[in-house]
Amino acid sequence: MSTKINLRSPFYPSYSEPTPPSVELTCALINLTGLSIDQFGKVTLPYASYGDIISYTCSDADFADGKFDTVLTDTSRTITFTISIPSNFSNAANDTIDCDATATQPEFVCTGGVTTSGTIPNQSVDTGGDTTTVDLSSYFTAGVDPIQGYSIINNYTNYFNAEITGNTLTITGTNLAGTKIFYVEATDNNPLTCDATQSIQVTTTSVNTYTCTDSYLSGGLINQDGSIVNPTVNGTITAIKTSSGGTPITSVPANNTGSFVQYTLYFDITVPTGYTNTGSTVECSKVYYQVSSSLPTFSCSVAALTGQAITLSGIISVGTANRGTIKSFSPLSFPIVSSNTIRTVTFTITAPSSGYNNSGQDITCDVTMIQPAAVSTCGTAEWYYSGGEYPFMTYEQVQAAYPNESQLFYDNNCIEYFLGKNAQLGTTIKKIALHSSNAKDNINTFICYYDRVTSYTAKAVIKYDGKSINPSGGGYLRINKFYESSGTLTGQSSASTSSGNAYFVKRETSGFISEVWFVDWDNEVITRIDNL
Repeated sequence: MSTKINLRSPFYPSYSEPTPPSVELTCALINLTGLSIDQFGKVTLPYASYGDIISYTCSDADFADGKFDTVLTDTSRTITFTISIPSNFSNAANDTIDCDATATQPEFVCTGGVTTSGTIPNQSVDTGGDTTTVDLSSYFTAGVDPIQGYSIINNYTNYFNAEITGNTLTITGTNLAGTKIFYVEATDNNPLTCDATQSIQVTTTSVNTYTCTDSYLSGGLINQDGSIVNPTVNGTITAIKTSSGGTPITSVPANNTGSFVQYTLYFDITVPTGYTNTGSTVECSKVYYQVSSSLPTFSCSVAALTGQAITLSGIISVGTANRGTIKSFSPLSFPIVSSNTIRTVTFTITAPSSGYNNSGQDITCDVTMIQPAAVSTCGTAEWYYSGGEYPFMTYEQVQAAYPNESQLFYDNNCIEYFLGKNAQLGTTIKKIALHSSNAKDNINTFICYYDRVTSYTAKAVIKYDGKSINPSGGGYLRINKFYESSGTLTGQSSASTSSGNAYFVKRETSGFISEVWFVDWDNEVITRIDNL
């Protein structure tokens, strides 16, 4: 079985195109390195010196959906990778080349731990923001240790997004229609026990008829010798023509004129699943300029950025460039929003080292995206928080934001200063409601407070006043499951049996929790835990 990798997903293969005259791209030049397979059969993709990994497959009987079954002894695996051929190689017209790489899958040695419970049913959503939810607690069973969290492996964010709050998985349709598979893994965070993984098939359906707007034609080119490199497309290209309804071609004449030659290519595209006209053929066109003895300019249309997105919490998914290398982007994130909001992000892309008249130089490209709204709901887990709020957790954070300030400024504005000191922090005496009794699982949720007027029953989202010197406007609160009496010192909780430990959450201006940290006062260690 072959596993398709979405070229719009956040992989970062890198290549340097050869200088003329072109050479043939071979597996020796590609030099696949870094392939690994863990004891659960999950594949970590190798690095390719040239080209992009498009898909991979293996003839072993226990290979399916991109992973292997577990094994009782160390087992050698040979995987065949299909890799795109960059345009400056002499065999670019072939589009792809197959290369093998070998790695050893270690024996399955973990015991106990999390197990799956049944199979998560196939899910369906419409594109454009439709959602569906899955209660993961029904499909995973804890061992001796409770389930501590879940992780998502989703390479198809242009089809759907997936996010987890507590035990609830939310799937949201995005742009493209089709059927794709992603994975959810449950863990008890015990390195000696087993994690469990479920695959979930999602079909995204467009309520509209497929048109050229849905084709998302991107990239492609006509080489000087007349060979054509197909663009990426939502669907399958079955024919190329130089006029609408014309005779199919496989190439155009070589260009020896000394200047660019313009072509409008017409592509017959078979409509993928998920549209009202699935299986039919739609003709869509794209303009190309065939190079001659002079080199073309590397531009945003050549870079063909794909896979960019913004999460509920305002984090930007970088995506990939069809050609060139994404160097940076600005802004780095956005604040939480209460309604869908149009955002523009500027990406800086470095052109390939050869093949263009601006090779090796940087260009900027703007991408407009929609940041989805975060719904401000309140949980029922009772916590307490202290009144003191700090703009940074670590010296590294505050020094990165304010590189030219004094040591006194750094000491006064981060929690790390208090490590090793018997300093008094604000006590956790203010009652709040969070979504989970596990601190880590409150990431991407809202802090709510209990209203004294209604006997601690009414809840409302706590919004920070935005006066923090943190670049996002947010600040860090200490939270505790227990009410503390006044005068509590670091590492001395008068109400908690877990002395020496503390949790901090970063509350953004909207009341949204964007980070969760654990502080071990006794061992003087600060760790961010929401991303573990």
